Amino acid sequence: MIYMLKVNILIASAVFGFAGVFILVLFAWTETKKYAYALRSMRPVAGAARRERFAISRGNSRNRNATSFHVA
Repeated sequence: MIYMLKVNILIASAVFGFAGVFILVLFAWTETKKYAYALRSMRPVAGAARRERFAISRGNSRNRNATSFHVA
């Protein structure tokens, strides 16, 4: 009786262990795809931010007033 219980526990742990690993791999795969999509969609935004930083620094260099507000 105890022997069969040990065998059943061994088989169940193997089956559910493989199922758990499979679910974990699927979850990691979907999260990786979402992360890659987010990086691709942020690429144009990052390019605009670099151009904007240049425009702000150019605007600060033209303003010689000591009481003006400086960004960055």
